[in-house]
Amino acid sequence: MTIALPTLEQGASWIVRFGRLGYIVEGVVYIIVGVLATEAALGAGGGTTDIKGAFRAIGTAPFGMIALTIVAIGLFGYAAWRIVSSLADAERTGSEPTNLLMRIADFIEGLAYGSFGIWVAEYLLRDRVRFDDRTPDITHRVLQYPGGRWLVIAAGAAILVYAMYQFHSAFNRKFLYRLDLSAARRARRWIERLGGFGVGARAAVFAMIGMLIIRAGWEYDPSKAGGIEKSLDVIANQPAGGIMFAFVATGLIAYGILQIVTARYRVMRAL
Repeated sequence: MTIALPTLEQGASWIVRFGRLGYIVEGVVYIIVGVLATEAALGAGGGTTDIKGAFRAIGTAPFGMIALTIVAIGLFGYAAWRIVSSLADAERTGSEPTNLLMRIADFIEGLAYGSFGIWVAEYLLRDRVRFDDRTPDITHRVLQYPGGRWLVIAAGAAILVYAMYQFHSAFNRKFLYRLDLSAARRARRWIERLGGFGVGARAAVFAMIGMLIIRAGWEYDPSKAGGIEKSLDVIANQPAGGIMFAFVATGLIAYGILQIVTARYRVMRAL
């Protein structure tokens, strides 16, 4: 049994629409994380949190359950788009070794966002989920495997390499590559500046996450590992960390805005 081409194209267009919703959701989440961290940096309340903490903030706001339902749809939609487009090579990346790695990374990102979608769905249906950072638990389990220390160090190194690539992307404006800004020429300069600032700030957070995981593996101490929240805490507690913390916090807001802009202007395909 074959599926008619118009049916496939219609399905692909819906996947792209949900993918755009996913970009908006990601943008809102990073804005919340950045706003809370910025308030903490300014001594005006707030605090460090991670993506799940942002979901909780959304859920406790007025009409929070409705908003979280939209968030879950966006997360599943983004996951579906990433997975389908990576398998079908919808981005026309190609099958060269480096390009294949990019497609694999997109596929893994899709799985990650799907897991966030499942977490939000469980929160909506059961209201009993873990808000704590699971990174130390996962690190502890991996450390029990033969060669687990080196697996943890390799994972941290991979995140660190990803962060370096993001720094490169921020400096060379590679994040603009798939944006069609022909209808936003006046805003292009601001998008470039804001996006570069945001991508660089997020890269700093992931660089710290990578270093924390490497340290956890090297010292055989899973408690040293952590995600976004712990990364922000460590940055804030460095010498002169207040300035760096404020820079990263406001940068995460900029990154969130960039993701919303991306939802509007990114060239997206599912097939």
